[in-house]
Order: sequence, then C-alpha cells, then structure tokens
Amino acid sequence: MALIKEFLEDYRGKIGHFQHLAEVCAYQCESALKRQGLRVLVTSRAKRLDSLASKVEDRAQEKNYRSIAEIYEDIVDLAGVRIALFFPQDQREVDQFIRSNFNVDSVKDFPEALGHPGAYPKQFLGYVGRHYRLYLKPESLPPEEQHLANYVIEVQVGSVLMHAWAEVEHDLVYKSTGSFLSQDEYAILDELNGLMYEGEMALERLQTAVKRRINAEQHPFFNHYELASYLTDQKRRALPGPECRFSIGRTDVLFQFLKTIGLNSVPALRPILQTCRFSPQAEPLAQQIVDQLLVNNPDLYGAYDRARTTVGATDPFGTPYETLSFFSETGGLGPFMRSWIGVERALGQVLHQVLRGEPADLVLDGQTEEKLRRAKKLRNQIVFGSAPPSEEELERGEEFLQGFLSFLQQGAVEPSLQEQKA
Repeated sequence: MALIKEFLEDYRGKIGHFQHLAEVCAYQCESALKRQGLRVLVTSRAKRLDSLASKVEDRAQEKNYRSIAEIYEDIVDLAGVRIALFFPQDQREVDQFIRSNFNVDSVKDFPEALGHPGAYPKQFLGYVGRHYRLYLKPESLPPEEQHLANYVIEVQVGSVLMHAWAEVEHDLVYKSTGSFLSQDEYAILDELNGLMYEGEMALERLQTAVKRRINAEQHPFFNHYELASYLTDQKRRALPGPECRFSIGRTDVLFQFLKTIGLNSVPALRPILQTCRFSPQAEPLAQQIVDQLLVNNPDLYGAYDRARTTVGATDPFGTPYETLSFFSETGGLGPFMRSWIGVERALGQVLHQVLRGEPADLVLDGQTEEKLRRAKKLRNQIVFGSAPPSEEELERGEEFLQGFLSFLQQGAVEPSLQEQKA
C-alpha cells in the first residue's frame, strides 16, 4: 500500500502532463477528422485520481508491483481520448486515419469474451468499440514537445450512442456498486443496451438515406459534410477492402472552392472523378480534384486561394499561415507561385505526366526532372499545407523555375511538344 500511495502522489504532480498529452492527441484527431468531413465528437481527459486509485489497488493484487515505474508501465490509459461517431460505418475512415497518423502499438476490439459463470445472462453484446494504444508521431510535434511522443495514449472509438450507454453502465456497475447489482438492474441495463443497438441500426439507415439523396440530387451540396459523404462513397465503391489507406483529404476547403467556381454538385464532379486515381499510393482525393481543375485552368489558382483563406479565417483548427494568401510577397511565396503557374501554363498536363513518370511528349535530363519534383513538393506544401516552406527553399525553387521557363520559351523542347503547343 505504501508503494501505491507513493505512486498516486507522483501521479498527482504529473496529471497536468497527461492532460496536455491527451489534449494534443484529441486536437490532432478532431482537426483532421472534421476537416475531412466526418461527423465526430472528440473528448480527452487525464485519468482521475480516485478512478486510478481503485484501478491500481485492484491490479496490485495480481501484478505484485515492485516499483512506481512498473505501475506506470502497466496503466496505459493515464491519457485518454474518445472519438464518438455520429455514424457507426465511419469507423473504417477513422481507423485509416489513426493508423496513418499515429504509431499504433496495439488494437483491442470489444465486446470481449462473455463474463464469468453465474453472471447475468445478457441478451445483447454489451459495449461495442475499438480501443487503440498509440503514440504521437515525433514529426507531428514542435521541437519543444518532442518528449510527448514517448508516452502511450488510449484512444477509444465507438458510436455516440454506445459511448453514452457505456458511461451509464460503467458508473453503475464498477464505480457505484463494486459490480454488485440486482438481477433487475442488470436486466434494465441490458434492455438499454438493446436500444443502443437499435439506435445504431437507425443511424446506419439514416446515413444510407443521406447518401442516396446526395447521389440522386442535381442541386449543390449543402455543406462539406455532404461533399465528404459523396466522395467517401465513391472511394468505398472503388476500394471496398477494409484495409485501404486511401484518404479523401480536406473537404472543407474543397467545398468552398467548388462552391466559388460553380462546380459544387454531383453532376459537376462526376467527370472530374473519372480522371482521379483511387489507390493507396495516390494523393488524397480532394487534392487530386483541385489539381485537375488548376492544371486545366491555372486562372483558378486565385479562386482556390480565396477559398483557402476564407476557410482559414474561421477554422478553429487553422494556423496563421492558412489565412495568408499564397500570392503574398511574404517569405517569397508570391514569386515562387507565379513562376510555378507560368510553368503549368506552358506545359499543362504534360508537366504532371513527367512528374508521375508517365510517357509524355517532353524529355528532360534526370537533374532537371528531380528539381521539378522538388518544386512540385514546395508547391503542394504552399497550396495544401498548414505552414509554408522556408524562404531559402522558395528562393532556390523560384530561381530554378525562372530558368526552366526561359528554357521553354527558347524553344528548347522536344519537337512533338512544340507541335502539340502549336
């Protein structure tokens, strides 16, 4: 008991650290999932002292702890995040996001095996959800917070209804009564669990009905959640496997962009989607759509920039950079982007065929091709990122692009390309 008391006092001094760890993880989850267009509720917490004391005392009987370090290693939910889904079918998208953006240590699916002999014979399965033990990726953290990547976090994913039922059941069964409820109380909890399953089925039917309406309508999407629903449905049709790692990307900015240029509807998007690549190696679907539109009409860069900064001005998860025009003179953004757009105007789809390694009517030496790929990477960071490249990178990139433009203007291209441009 002395060791447990010492551990609890140590944890009391560190609870702020675990609260911050959980908040950072929750922020990363909520910002990305809502920008993607998934309807979720994300909460976080550090484990409460009273709850932790009860858990450690129970586990100490079988664990025989010998040090505070052993207790910290055994208790993996000191920092916890909960992702509650409006629509249970979205768990696949959330699973893809988590596996792509965190270092996942283990995954546990519920329900577990049936309870001990003599327990109340449940008619329903009980709690249904998926729990992850994971670590933040160092590259997702600023230099001063790299240490956070060393601590485990528990992330629970389930429907909003199931999480609500689990709160009631957990507080009554484990916190209030020490697992000693009457048969009538267990029966009522079981009945409520059945209502939650029925509610989840209704939510799934509702999601299906929403998708059916969106796919059938000719008028514009109402918000980026409807756009995301349509794009996710297209993705699932193209890639039905449960382990696909293909992302639809940010639909909030895409929605604003399509709305601005009058392409914010299913009929307008269908021909664009036919040119997109649905594969784990491809760029996010939203990015591919934007790229197709910008390559075919570089004049739309201005409209996209306005859409991006409009969303950034009210986005609670946005960064200061996302409110800054990428045509600004700040940090060399404008000169680089104008040079890049000049190259896109000169080459069109041929440029992107070269960069993807596809057959094209343009032959370049390996060094020039590599510099073009670096410039494209800078362009992608500027257009789709939350922070700009360094001023030095942009200066070098702009200098190369200006030289490459001169190369094109002097007619130093393959004859087939000259004929195509003519």
